[in-house]
Amino acid sequence: MAKDVKMFSALQFRDFRFVLLTLVLSQAGYWGCNIAFQSVLIESDATPATMGALFFCLLVPFTLFSIPAGVLADAVDRRRLQIGVLLATTVLAGVCAATIAASIVALPVMLGLAFLAGTGISFLSPVTQALVANTVPAEALGHAVPIQAAGLNLARSIGPAVAGLILVAWGPLGTFVMYATLTLAAAAAAVAVRTRRIPPAVRVARESLATQVRAGIRHARERPPAALCLVIVAVNAFFGCAFTTQLPVRAAATTDNPDPVFPVLVALTGLGSLLGILVVARLSERIATVWHAAVTLVLLGLSNALLGAATTVPVLAAAALLCGTFSIGAMVTLQTVVQKVVDDAQRGRVMSLYFLGWGGMPFGALLLGGLSTWLGSTTAFLLYAAACLATAATVLLWLRRGRADPLPAT
Repeated sequence: MAKDVKMFSALQFRDFRFVLLTLVLSQAGYWGCNIAFQSVLIESDATPATMGALFFCLLVPFTLFSIPAGVLADAVDRRRLQIGVLLATTVLAGVCAATIAASIVALPVMLGLAFLAGTGISFLSPVTQALVANTVPAEALGHAVPIQAAGLNLARSIGPAVAGLILVAWGPLGTFVMYATLTLAAAAAAVAVRTRRIPPAVRVARESLATQVRAGIRHARERPPAALCLVIVAVNAFFGCAFTTQLPVRAAATTDNPDPVFPVLVALTGLGSLLGILVVARLSERIATVWHAAVTLVLLGLSNALLGAATTVPVLAAAALLCGTFSIGAMVTLQTVVQKVVDDAQRGRVMSLYFLGWGGMPFGALLLGGLSTWLGSTTAFLLYAAACLATAATVLLWLRRGRADPLPAT
């Protein structure tokens, strides 16, 4: 009981609670809008390749803008930057809802809006995470980071799950309204934060973008196992997490009536992610290591294989639950390790590299969609599962040879 109380001690700080609320609301809105975009394309008889293109547009901004966003988070007033991005995203969410209400659902329009949604969250994510260190004392940061990491991944779980329920009741329009509402609420929470502008923001503004990026990479390499964690994040995002882009395709391949099955799969994926988060949060002092992340990647690979090979709805549902559990479980473990070992002055840049790793997901989605069209969905999933297993085996062998040590328990 004492450990549980200590783990949540960072919640006593008012500004941290508002930053956490901002993060959860904004991330839940973004990941929820993913479901709305998928639903619109499903109604237009989208192919696996089209679904891959959608997720490419939603996630490629992480690849393009994460590093500049992280540098910006270290160079300007983080609070004002966060509020500005949230207000712009609220306007975008309103535009998304208006296009659905007006039945403007052409593929180029949907892909363009998806790209803008991804751009907003790619600028928002590094600054929100960097603000965590400005809202708690240094001695409480070790407890704030796991809570923040859990909140981020909780939003990735709850957002799609709630969006799936709203989708069943009110369709894509209702889901986009949810996106706008959550983003506006996040902006209100951000306004309530009273954190200060930190000194490093003044110093780094005089450095070039390339210099600051190199500094972030160098810092990650100097703080093992941060660099190794970032590499695993990239591989996991590319091969392990792309399954979400093909859930509608797997539902259609398993049943003659996929419309009610898809929202259930989304909800189960979200539930599985929540389970993964709770396990990591509860046991973070024991399992926040690279070794445990690699083992989780093994389980994720096996779950992807099951998802691709499923021929009945119950098996497909179980596989979606497991994929959600292990994909987010691995990511939150890696994020916790990275946050614990980096300096605050470099946090925005290093966390932008973390989100850049997530930027591999759109390319993984494109490739998975192409392979599904060319070789079939089952074969494509088995190939991705094999890639996860091979990566995990390589990391475990690397650790066995002493090339990188897990983070010691604290």
